Amino acid sequence: MVTLDDARCHRTAARSRRSEVRLPLVVVTDVDGTLIDFDTYSHRNTAPVVDRLKDLDVPVVLCSSKTRAELERVQQELGIAWPFVVENGAALYVPRGSFPFPVPGAVLRDDYECVEFGWPHREVMNRLRSVAERTGIRIASFADMSVQEVADQCGLSLAQARLAKLRDYDEPYKLVAPDGEASAVLRRALAASGVRVLAGGRYDHAVIGGHKGLATALLRRCYTRSRGDVRVVGLGDAANDVEMLSAVDIPVVISGPDRAESAAIANKVKGARLTLAVGPAGWAETLNSILDEYAAAADDGEAEGPSPGRTGGSRS
Repeated sequence: MVTLDDARCHRTAARSRRSEVRLPLVVVTDVDGTLIDFDTYSHRNTAPVVDRLKDLDVPVVLCSSKTRAELERVQQELGIAWPFVVENGAALYVPRGSFPFPVPGAVLRDDYECVEFGWPHREVMNRLRSVAERTGIRIASFADMSVQEVADQCGLSLAQARLAKLRDYDEPYKLVAPDGEASAVLRRALAASGVRVLAGGRYDHAVIGGHKGLATALLRRCYTRSRGDVRVVGLGDAANDVEMLSAVDIPVVISGPDRAESAAIANKVKGARLTLAVGPAGWAETLNSILDEYAAAADDGEAEGPSPGRTGGSRS
């Protein structure tokens, strides 16, 4: 297993090796259905591109509905130690020493500077349960499910399910008896109580405060301050990625099995590209294309890289 210190050493070595050709890029990416396979949770198809990004000292920021514990595990598996955004933008975790200045608004938490945008999980749960009871709509949430049930429902191992239940901010839930009308009623009632509902791949997520776009914007300011002008590439595949994609320079929607649904998401983001390939294959193909373009521009002496329109993927 790669430790946080191991990954930091790799990052420092990468800076030394490639200091003359550092690409002015930062990658912010969703995880499920993009960086890793939606069904198998494998990163086999994308790991080589992550290695390429590490060698070029391009930060890879995970921005997901997953918990801190889950994303720490993904980072260890990939051998990276960059900042990451948890639980649909509820908090940003920055490994200490990532920037030569304190992260604005951060508090120290273990080995991180942490910026919280979302409300505590207990408050979200109180409102979610209260609204569900008041409307008479039965829900099943992670907090009410056993580790075994989460594992069975999400196709996770027991170890992965334990990490998924360690929530600090948002709460995944679904209706016990799926019903579109009841779901809409619950969403409206939750909104009236200040709870935002985000559609996830398997569950809806209830959250109060914050979103992926806020954390992405803060990171953009930090990287610009520490590295100079950078272009931020954003990759996502779902409605809960729209705010993150709207906060980057090069927004990329990773196609899912339903291309029409993916195109609808891309249409919500100005200038977004829709990948031709699905899932991790589209993620890898598009990022390799962007890296090739920027590497060629660096060789040609174009400090700012190619224009966004020259990067991979198709326009929505």
